[in-house]
This record gives sequence, C-alpha cells and structure tokens, in this order.
Amino acid sequence: MQENQQIDKGRSVIFSVYLVAVFLNAFVDLGHKIIIQNTIFMIYGEQQQIILTAVVNAMILVPFIMLFTLSGYLSDKFAKTSIMRYSAFSAVLITLAITYCYYNGLYQVAFGFTLLLATQSAIYSPAKMGYIKECLSKAGLSRGNAFHSSVVLIAILMGTVFFSYLFEAYLGTMQATTPEEILMKIAPVGWVLVGLSLVEFLATLGTRLYPTKLSQAKFSIKKFVSFHYLMTNFKAMRSNEIVWYSILGTAIFWGMSQNLVAVIPAHAKANFGVESPLIVNAMLASSVFGIMIGAFLSGRKSLNFIRINNIYTGSIMITVCSILIPVISSLSFIPDSTALILVTAVILMFGVGAGMMIIPLNALMQANSPEDGLGSMLAGKNWLQNIAMITLLIFTMILANLNFGSEFILYFNAFIAVAGFSVVLKKLKIIL
Repeated sequence: MQENQQIDKGRSVIFSVYLVAVFLNAFVDLGHKIIIQNTIFMIYGEQQQIILTAVVNAMILVPFIMLFTLSGYLSDKFAKTSIMRYSAFSAVLITLAITYCYYNGLYQVAFGFTLLLATQSAIYSPAKMGYIKECLSKAGLSRGNAFHSSVVLIAILMGTVFFSYLFEAYLGTMQATTPEEILMKIAPVGWVLVGLSLVEFLATLGTRLYPTKLSQAKFSIKKFVSFHYLMTNFKAMRSNEIVWYSILGTAIFWGMSQNLVAVIPAHAKANFGVESPLIVNAMLASSVFGIMIGAFLSGRKSLNFIRINNIYTGSIMITVCSILIPVISSLSFIPDSTALILVTAVILMFGVGAGMMIIPLNALMQANSPEDGLGSMLAGKNWLQNIAMITLLIFTMILANLNFGSEFILYFNAFIAVAGFSVVLKKLKIIL
C-alpha cells in the first residue's frame, strides 16, 4: 500500500478523537508534574531544589524503564482500545486522589502519586502508539506518527504555560513557607486535572476497535526477572553499528535535556533572581518550541533521503548552546534581565539543534533495522533513552548533594555533549 493513498474518512474522524485522548494524556501528566515542580521552586534553595526536581523527573522515567517489556506484551496481547480505556479511567481515579492530597496539604503523598501517574502512562504508551497503524493502516503510518508527535509537543508547550499560569493565579501574593500551604492554596487546580482526565476517558470511548491479530505468546516471569527480554533487544541493537550509534546519539540528547529540566529552574532563581514559576517554565518550553522548528527544518531538507549533514549541524548546535548557557550566566557585566533573555534564546537554539539531529538519526535507525525486528529496536531505543535520562539525573542529584552549584552541573552537561557527540559523530563518519 502506498503512502500517498487516501485514508478512509471514517478512520480519519476516529483518529482525530484518538488525538484528543493523546493530547489530554500528555497535558494531564505534565500538569501534576508542573504543580509539584513549582512548589519545589517556591520553597527550597538551590541544591535541594535541584535534587527534588531531579527526583520528580526520575519518578516519571522509572516506570517506563521497569515496565517497557510488560507494557509491550499487554499491547500485543489485548485490544489496544481496551488498554487505552482502562489506562485513561485509572487516570481519573489517580487525579481524584491527587486532588484530595492538594486540599488536605498531603505534599509527600501527592509527590508520590507522580510515580503512579507515570506508571499509568507507561502502560498506556505502547497501546496508543500501536493504535496509529491499526487505525490508519500502513497508508497513513508516517502522517499518523507526525500528527501524534506534533500533538504531544503542543500539549507539552501549552500545558507548561497553562498550569504555571493557574499555579500563580491561585497562589497570588501568598508568602508560603511550606509546600503543604501551597498545595492547599492551589487545590482547585486538582479539579482541572480531574475534568481533563474525564474528557480523555470519554475520548478513548470514541475510538473504534479494528480487527487485528493479537499475540498468542505467553509472558514469562522468569525471562522478565532474568532480563532475558532486555538482553535480546540489547543484542539486536548492538548487532548493527549504524543503528547502535544512531540510538546512542538520541540517548545523549535526551539525557542532557533531563539535566537541563532539573537544573534550569534553580539556576534561574539563583543567578537571575527569577521568582516566577511561569517565567522559568516558559524558558524550558522554549526548547520544545525549538525542537518543533528544528524537526520542521530537518524534514523539509530530507524529503527524499536522509540528510546526514543535519546530524552534524544539529549536534554542533546542541554542544555550543550547552556551553553558552553557563558561560552567559557567569558574565557579571551583563544585567540579569539581559542574561535571562540571552539564556532563553540559547535554550531555544538548543531545541532547534535537537530537532535537526533527531529526525535523521531516527530515520537512520529505522532504515537500517530489519523489518521483522523494528518493534524490538524501537523498544530498545526507548529503554536506552530512559536509562540515559535517569543516569544523568542521578549524577545531577549526586553533584547537588555534594554542594556543587547549578553552574558547575551545566558545565558537566556541556562536557557530556562534547564527549558523547564526538564519539557518535566519529563512528558514524566511519561507517556511513
């Protein structure tokens, strides 16, 4: 079936409903994370803020690492519409519990619910990705993935600004001294999470079950516990150097991005005197906007073939920007307001470079993967990216715990870029 064939109108409508569910899933998950991160931002000092922000982001990643084999099995074994509906319904229950925590000032419990919300997303993820092919078939697979990625990025952008605005609007001029006080003040935001989760659940009810072959394979607890499934995927990735270094390149970027998310809020507060969570989150959101621009530019330049040069251009931009962020911050002769604008612009360009690099790297990985093993490659790629992200978050927590400031950690992030991309680019130049 050719890519340019028309998609059935009925399927297009169903897919539009599916995209609503995808948008709200990302929007709600981000909403609670923003509330917790903003609370941390308002209460704690630089080192403790970096540690706790890193912990929040690590809690989101852990379920994706631990459950990637199980979630993939469930997606293949059962109807994807059923997985999406049960997951969306569980989100309604979880957000109700989170709202209860907000109203009663149960900060630590609400903090812990971040892990449960991420677990729901980890199980949800393979089913919603797999549903694209079921709904649109091969004829619309590329367009479906493009729409899915765009919707998720837009949800992240809008959610970051929207929930930061609600947080500041409800908090007002209150001078809170404890996280419990903040949660009780912004508690009505919890009902926004519940309402959006309910709409998401209703959207999943609007998706249609299309006949598809379900896996008859049985899940082996023994193989799961002994990491047999993991090692099989890992060996498949390592067997092809182009695939391996393409995946490694994306993993380095996503690890660095988590480092920035954990450090930038504390860095902006300590170095630029920023007290508004909305401003800090707008800084981080600029990188997402940059990724969208970079992906668009890379896509336009790669219509008929994979542009290898985009990988070099993008990685160099990422490396230079990661160095410039702490350098600009350390220049005492630049006013704080000017430095803030410059750093935000650099973060935007960091995202542009990422978008330009990720598109051809993903294309290289898919083009050089065996057709009957692409699913395993994608699962392994996601696992390795999550490992890279959580590893750098752990390093970030260790450095902060040893009283290293945000500026030092940002230089460490730049070192990762220089060392990591030097190896990846050198290897790709040899084997391509």
